[in-house]
Amino acid sequence: MLPNDPRRPAIEAPRVHVVDDYAEYRDGLLYSLRAEGFEARGYASGEVFLAEPLWLRRGVVTLDIDFDPPGSMNGLQIFNLLLAQRCPMPVIFLTGPHGNDMDLALDQVGLRGRADVHFFSKQAPLDKLKDKIRLFLAREPALRREAEEERRLLQLVLDVLTPAEREVISRVLRGQTNYGIARELNKEEGVVELQRASAMKKLLGDSRSPHLLVELLRPLLDRHGAESLTALAEHELVHRLGLLDPLARDVLMAAVDGRSDTQIARAHGWLDETDRERRHRAVVQGHLDRALALVQADAVRQVRKWLGYFGPCRPSSPSPSPSSP
Repeated sequence: MLPNDPRRPAIEAPRVHVVDDYAEYRDGLLYSLRAEGFEARGYASGEVFLAEPLWLRRGVVTLDIDFDPPGSMNGLQIFNLLLAQRCPMPVIFLTGPHGNDMDLALDQVGLRGRADVHFFSKQAPLDKLKDKIRLFLAREPALRREAEEERRLLQLVLDVLTPAEREVISRVLRGQTNYGIARELNKEEGVVELQRASAMKKLLGDSRSPHLLVELLRPLLDRHGAESLTALAEHELVHRLGLLDPLARDVLMAAVDGRSDTQIARAHGWLDETDRERRHRAVVQGHLDRALALVQADAVRQVRKWLGYFGPCRPSSPSPSPSSP
């Protein structure tokens, strides 16, 4: 998808996302929130809530912990996927009367160091819950700006910088001179100077300050435990591909390999040879759009380029069995 492609889903307005399988409580909370002017939407399961990439969502999530039937995604699993997709929405866990689920959630969330998380019993007064929702809604724009800046930098490192520029800038961050970088990489010093200038233009605009470069990129490297921009780019690609479920992965990798929508649809059992309207195209495109959104790519060629940089990152793609659209 191109940046202005009308098929690109828009980021929604902030709202309260109520994820709870208990319909009576969920509907009652939605009614109470809407009565006080909150925009709110309910979801009966984590699977429904996660049907679209979380980055497109804004606002606050209220999240039950235990879900029925057995085998359904629970609240902690949903929370972990929020973290995996780097979704900046604050989370309010709503716990049942027995308390064991709250102890478990406190242990798990505490390990992740998230300050934008709170816990309420479902028996607590709704006024207190609404006050916390208002507080989190006011805080969400700042959290999103921080997340957007990190997302922007990671996209620059993975998609905009060339492999040579990543090598050069990694050494600039270590304090090496152009001469030292040229000797280490066995390049002409003039070539290193051009690559350094090109990378800094992409990262800093008109500034050429190495101090600003360090301030921009060193915290990013430290947060992701990467020693170089090349390692960071590879780590980021592995992370993004890891967000794909098996179906999204298979469709995306098939498109990367140059297979047509007809070939992809046939492999997954979506093709009706008698359908003159070729409705399988919309099915394939829907899965492909979702996959591209999860890996933050505008087009298949972008993913193909990344895999060209880091071939070993490519996920394995077993032969698909027929699946529902």
